[in-house]
Amino acid sequence: MSPQQKLNDSNRPEPFPTASNGGSSSTVESPFEIKIGKKLVARPDNGALTEIFTMTLGTESIDLVPLKNWTQLDTFKWRPRCILPRIPAGLEISWDHLKVAGETVSPWDPEACEKLERAFNEWLALERKTVELTQAKTRAATLEAPALLSDEDAVYFKLDLSGAAQPRLQYFEGSQNVKTVALNVAGLSAMVEQGFMRKPNTLKVGALNNWIELDGELFRFKDDPEAALALEKALNERYLAIGQPDAPPDVTVSANPASPSGFDIQFPATPLGVVENRKRHLNEETIQLLQDPERCRVLRTGITARFAPPDLVFKIKTANGGEQPLEPGADSTVSVASEDGQNKSLPLSQPVSLLNRGVAELNAIFNHPAVNRRARLSQRARAKASA
Repeated sequence: MSPQQKLNDSNRPEPFPTASNGGSSSTVESPFEIKIGKKLVARPDNGALTEIFTMTLGTESIDLVPLKNWTQLDTFKWRPRCILPRIPAGLEISWDHLKVAGETVSPWDPEACEKLERAFNEWLALERKTVELTQAKTRAATLEAPALLSDEDAVYFKLDLSGAAQPRLQYFEGSQNVKTVALNVAGLSAMVEQGFMRKPNTLKVGALNNWIELDGELFRFKDDPEAALALEKALNERYLAIGQPDAPPDVTVSANPASPSGFDIQFPATPLGVVENRKRHLNEETIQLLQDPERCRVLRTGITARFAPPDLVFKIKTANGGEQPLEPGADSTVSVASEDGQNKSLPLSQPVSLLNRGVAELNAIFNHPAVNRRARLSQRARAKASA
């Protein structure tokens, strides 16, 4: 059994004998893991007493209250704790019916609880089987496949004056042209917003795109090759935001009880074509954005991230299109003092559980050189400076 499976099993509430109908005194044990019962409640609109369904896993039970979504219903966080692999399919609850996994049942149906138990548990078995098959395919695809992790040894700006009407500024990582912008205020602002360039105190650009002034220093680059070289040198020595020993971290994690995971995360990205650097809930959708190289340049080339609640998983792309865990060792281990003052070592070569994690630990994980581009480049720059 894998560590992930052991963790899931340890977090899953133990089923216990219960009647399928909450109002019944029957001692017959349901064969299903998910138990469905009923209870009487007063409707908020007219005060009339009516029956609603309850859903029980082990010793934890929730009310399936009409007109609420799963996030509002899941008070025990069964989904973030990975007790349920996904949100119940097609769940729809009203005062006169409950629909899930293609089954629609009325509270007045005498066999309603049995029908819903069957629908919920058949859905759960199918979802778990799908997860197992996906994991098996991933393991098979990554066996003996070489990793495609790319170390970006050098980052730099390069002027492109081939366009007579509009000079351009290019940002490179190694041999890869990551971003190209027009050499004007809007273009340089985009470089700053995406975290590639330090923001000048003052910036002026000629109306004919033939000169630029950075912090009071004028460069007439259009007709003067030496001025063009001087501008390129100044950009690389004074305005390159990453690849410097003191480059700041670009990921910030903060606590938020309203988030499904209990945390928010902030990093630069372009989800809709415009650079954003705002807080988002730390969830599966946000981690998908974080690892998308077309919309976000936070992770190192070749690194992938997955959020499989409650675990955060980092892997390396392989030559055959699969993924494999990071190489175990000191280079992929996060050492951090947790909020209780204890030093902890978190190997990123294994899934990292978010349960009982603090903000300091998560900030250290997302800004670790093993997975974070900016941190890796800063680490190299510090090593080079001290050599």
